[in-house]
Amino acid sequence: MIRFLRADEVEKLLPLSAQVNALHEAEHPEQYRGDATPEEVMGFFTHKLSEGAQVFVAEGPEGALKGFLLAVPVVRDASPFLHPVRHVELDQICVDERCRGQGIGKALIDAMEAWMRENTFHEWKSMVHGFNAPSQNLMSGQGAEVLGLRYRKVLGD
Repeated sequence: MIRFLRADEVEKLLPLSAQVNALHEAEHPEQYRGDATPEEVMGFFTHKLSEGAQVFVAEGPEGALKGFLLAVPVVRDASPFLHPVRHVELDQICVDERCRGQGIGKALIDAMEAWMRENTFHEWKSMVHGFNAPSQNLMSGQGAEVLGLRYRKVLGD
């Protein structure tokens, strides 16, 4: 079952958030922290929810979370260079390592898209690292296209 996470349930995200962060920290320890306290992580999600973000959760029959998706609405006025925009940033998605390959990621994105239609958002975007082939496959499997490339150069001493 896919549903919205309530603000008083953010603690339930801790095990899955740790999984997704560990994957990123292993590849980019200079960027991703592995030392965040549970209170910091819960504060992050609570703050996002208070700003209008939605957290979709995939819940098993026993109530355990099998996955989550953090969707952040983005509304930007026009500038001299850009048209106004209303889209959703798919900020985080995680499917429990033990539950992958069961269609949970697709179900989470489908739920987000249904919510987007109800709230007049017509586009979502997500940034996925080059090392994260499962997320890349999920995004392209959902019909998302690659928008461009992001470059990085770390200067040595």
